[in-house]
Amino acid sequence: MNNTNDKLIEGFSDYVVLSVAIKTTPDIPYKYLTDIENLSDFFPQVEFKLDTEEPLKVGTIYHTRQKGSKDWSPYQVLILEQDARMSAELIGKDPLFEALRYDHRFIVDGSNTISHEKVDYKFRFGIAGRILNLIIGKKLVRKQVLDAHLKLKEKIENL
Repeated sequence: MNNTNDKLIEGFSDYVVLSVAIKTTPDIPYKYLTDIENLSDFFPQVEFKLDTEEPLKVGTIYHTRQKGSKDWSPYQVLILEQDARMSAELIGKDPLFEALRYDHRFIVDGSNTISHEKVDYKFRFGIAGRILNLIIGKKLVRKQVLDAHLKLKEKIENL
């Protein structure tokens, strides 16, 4: 997919981009992904929590952690465009990432919605983090994001 947004953002060391077609309208996947309680369905190894009962809005902070970890990592919602886009960024300490930002878009394509996501990231640990990324890190980040998109597709198409 040609998108001028699919370039490395300054301050990050790498990124992954992927797209999956879902037979639905964009409001349905948008609704699922902007409800924090649903996110563990798509990222089963990660826990999510909000500090508020209110729905997500720009500026909302939510927290994630790998299951079994005691430390939560804060993310802030940067962009919410109804039925079209959600973007958030790591704003605190994470055990693996020094920086991470994702931009998830829902693009209408005939009777399908293209779930398109770009994840910019930088591993911690300096040169060791860059080596980790070259050896296996990028493959793992891509696999985790792709698995989440495929679970979203399956869930929505089986409603």
